[in-house]
Amino acid sequence: MDAQAGRRTESRQRTAYWWSALRAPGGAEPPPSVVERLSWYERQKSRARAGFYVSEVVIVLLSASVPAAVAMDAPGAVTGSLGAGVAAAVGLRQLFRWGENWIRTSASMVALQQHVIAWSLGSAPYDGPGAQQLLAGRVEELVLADTATWSAMRSPVPVAPEPGAPTGAPTGAAPPPGS
Repeated sequence: MDAQAGRRTESRQRTAYWWSALRAPGGAEPPPSVVERLSWYERQKSRARAGFYVSEVVIVLLSASVPAAVAMDAPGAVTGSLGAGVAAAVGLRQLFRWGENWIRTSASMVALQQHVIAWSLGSAPYDGPGAQQLLAGRVEELVLADTATWSAMRSPVPVAPEPGAPTGAPTGAAPPPGS
């Protein structure tokens, strides 16, 4: 492992989130899977937020530079390159969807935190035996739901069949012979 990767790992291990100090009423620590899931969401939320702000700033600056370049009689190649930069930045924003991911990961992380807080207080449904197993199960259910949301967000939009098209016929398909 190179020195930079070692520093990142060390930094990640030193990061203490407020929820990492929570304990169950009997003093038990949260299950390792729960800690890992919360840590992952913390990191992803930060990455998505940074990606969102950086992409928005780049898009605004490049967009504003196009009319400025025209006003300064910049060569067409410069103006065209700035416009292409705007198109590329907008395309990357759409591809990576940093804003949507920031919102989604933040909401999922808050839901996970809500369960860890209830567990640490011994509130229902975490007030009986098997509370740690129940917490781990609920956290995995939330992660699974978030993963399904992410997957649906990343899937191409299905095209509705044309009215009157036979079932299973692709949209835009040629009509059957003799129709």
